[in-house]
Amino acid sequence: MSRLATRILLIDDARIEFLAFERILHKIPDYRPTLDWISTYSDARAALEQDQHDLYFVDFRLGPDNGLDLVRHARSRGMTKPIIVLTGHGNAAVDQAATEVGANDYLVKGEFDAVLLERSMRYAARNAEALAELDRRLAESKANARELSAQTKRRAAAEADVLQVLRQTMVDQEAERQRIAREMHDNLGQSVTLVQLGLDSIARNAPAQSDIADKATSLKRITHDMSKSLHRIAWEVRPTALDALGLEDAVGQLVADWEPHCSLTFDLHLGIGDLRLPPDVESALYRIIQEGITNVVRHANATRVGVILEKRGSDLICIVEDDGCGVPETKAGSTENASRRLGLLGMRERMALVNGSVELESHPEKGTALFARVPL
Repeated sequence: MSRLATRILLIDDARIEFLAFERILHKIPDYRPTLDWISTYSDARAALEQDQHDLYFVDFRLGPDNGLDLVRHARSRGMTKPIIVLTGHGNAAVDQAATEVGANDYLVKGEFDAVLLERSMRYAARNAEALAELDRRLAESKANARELSAQTKRRAAAEADVLQVLRQTMVDQEAERQRIAREMHDNLGQSVTLVQLGLDSIARNAPAQSDIADKATSLKRITHDMSKSLHRIAWEVRPTALDALGLEDAVGQLVADWEPHCSLTFDLHLGIGDLRLPPDVESALYRIIQEGITNVVRHANATRVGVILEKRGSDLICIVEDDGCGVPETKAGSTENASRRLGLLGMRERMALVNGSVELESHPEKGTALFARVPL
C-alpha cells in the first residue's frame, strides 16, 4: 500500500474551500499531515517550481486563471509528484483534460468524503510513481538509443576507414604487381634474351660435335624455358592485356594460358567488347575469374568450365561455373575447408571495395557456380 503524503499543498482561491478540505483531511484515521494553502496563481507557480511538497491539490479554476495551466507548467519542468485536480463539476471532459496535462486524478468538490479522499491520494501516489518509473525507463531507453546511434556512427566511421585502407592496399598491390611484371618482362626478360644470344654465338663459333657446342645447346634450352616461365609468371602477376586492351581480352588470354595445362573444356561468353571499366573494377573482376578458374582446376574434378562476362542493365555480371563435384561437406577444422572459406572471404572483400558482391552456389555432383556483380 502506498504511503500517504506528509506535506500537502492546496491551491485554491477560496478560503472556505481550504477550511472544508482541512476538515475532511483530518477525518482520515491516524493521519495528520502538514497542509499548506496558496490562493493565487503566481504564488502557486512559484511553489510548484520549488517542489517542496509530497502531494498537490490544484483547483480547476483560480479566479481568471486556469489551474490546468499550473499542472502543465509543473510537468514541463520535470515534476513527478502526484497532482490531484479539484473541480466543481466532474465529467468525462474534465477527466480527459486533467489527464492530458499530467494530473494523476481529480475530485469533485462537495462530493467526496475522507474515505474517497484517502483512496484518491493513494491512487494518485501509485499512478505518479508508475508514470515516473515509465519516464525513467523511457529516458533510459532514449539514452541507450543515443549511445547505440553514436556507437553505430563510430563503427560506420571505423569501417569506412578500414574500407579505405583496404581499397588503397588493393590499389597499391596492383600497382606493385604491375611494376614487378614490367621489371620481369623488361629487365629479366632482356637479360635472358642476351644470354640466349651469347649462347648462340658460342655455339656457332665452337667446333661441331664438341662439348662446348653441346653445353651451349643445353643451356639454350634452359634459357628458353626460363624465358617462358618469366613470361608466365609476369602474366600471372599482372597481365599486360588488362592494362593495354581491357578485361575481356585479359580473360581470353587467361583461359588460353590455362587450356594447355589442364583437361578442362572452356566455354567463354564475353559480352562487354571494348568497354573499359575503372581500373579497380577490372582488376577486381579479373582476380575473381582467376581465383575461380584456379579453384575449379584444383578442387572441382570437372570436365567443363564456363565463364560469362556481360552487362545486364546497370550491372556488370560475372559467372564462373563448372560441372564438377561441388563443394563437399568438410569438417569445420579441416585445412581444405578453411582455405576455401578464406578464398571466398577474400573475394568478397575485394568485391566490396568496388561496391560489388559475390556469392557461391554449389550442389554435390552437380557443380559450382560463382556469381559476381558490380554496379556500373
